[in-house]
Amino acid sequence: MQSGILKGWKNIAENVAEEIATGTLAPGQRIPSGEEIAATWGVSRHTAHRAIEELQRQGLVVRQRRWGTVVASQQRKAVGRVALMVDRFAPAVNFPPAEMLRGISDGLGEATDLVVIDSRSDPAVEARRLMDLGDVDGLIVVPTADPSNTPRLQRLVDEGLPVVVLDRIPEGLRADAVTSDNETATLAALHALEAQGHRRIGFFSFHKPDFSTVRERHSAYVAALEEVGLTDHAPHERWFARELDSDAQRLFVAISDALIALTHGPNPITALFCVQDVLAAGAIEAFMRHRIDLPLATFNDWPAAMLRTPPGTLRIVQRAHAIGLRAAELLLSSADGHIREPRLVRVPAELLIPGYEHVSNSRIPR
Repeated sequence: MQSGILKGWKNIAENVAEEIATGTLAPGQRIPSGEEIAATWGVSRHTAHRAIEELQRQGLVVRQRRWGTVVASQQRKAVGRVALMVDRFAPAVNFPPAEMLRGISDGLGEATDLVVIDSRSDPAVEARRLMDLGDVDGLIVVPTADPSNTPRLQRLVDEGLPVVVLDRIPEGLRADAVTSDNETATLAALHALEAQGHRRIGFFSFHKPDFSTVRERHSAYVAALEEVGLTDHAPHERWFARELDSDAQRLFVAISDALIALTHGPNPITALFCVQDVLAAGAIEAFMRHRIDLPLATFNDWPAAMLRTPPGTLRIVQRAHAIGLRAAELLLSSADGHIREPRLVRVPAELLIPGYEHVSNSRIPR
């Protein structure tokens, strides 16, 4: 039955796409509604709406308020200047990553100027920068994710400025977004540790509840441990104050204390997962100083060669160029001024396992 539904909506989408290609349906012309398609083709409304979603995904149709779904214009406004707003400049950890900048530049093309703005990880600075963007044709933003600035970002979207959010998605924001496939990648790394016999796996993260990346990686951690019967995972988790992100000495002390406690209790952890490399770097230093021997999996937050990793370390490496490229493509596809449903692109990450080449998520040894 499922394959029949798949064939049905694909056939409908292909038929409408052909009518658009041949000019039978012209730009700006309304296409039949989901109910009309369901009646004409003799399919369910779900199948009809799935066909329309596929046409939207291909950029062939767009939704317009008070009118419905219409054929998209093939003409776009000129995009001469795009702002890239990042939550911080951190050259020591290659942020914003050069590969991501190159991906954005490749996607926008030589005719578009890219202006980089630093919000300094300060919601108040971010608010001022958002209100004073100047004359730009689009915005790509790595947000602070502070809830107070979500209405400001939403206002820009609603006013018609093409906006693409990178890495983390502020809760409640309806805008195009590009992120790594955090949950799938985290599950892959944890499944690889479980395949080695580990069940009590520690979890290190900064306390950043507004970051969707952190929530997604933690959700995958919980799911992986519960799959193997470990439902009481909270004792193995450590959430470090976010201000330690910029205080290396205090962070190292906190990580060392946490590792000593987690490895010397009645139910010691046998492996560790870190949501980002700055935590893994501190953990590796603590391993060496306190003679702790633990397998480690870490989610690389951009520069793949940042760590001097001990043997057995699993690395989740984000595809920074692909993330930047897809962000630019989404922004350009929004430059025609049509209102679309927000699009979310999840870019698969690569899992590097010692003894293997780059491993896809579907081939993790278990």
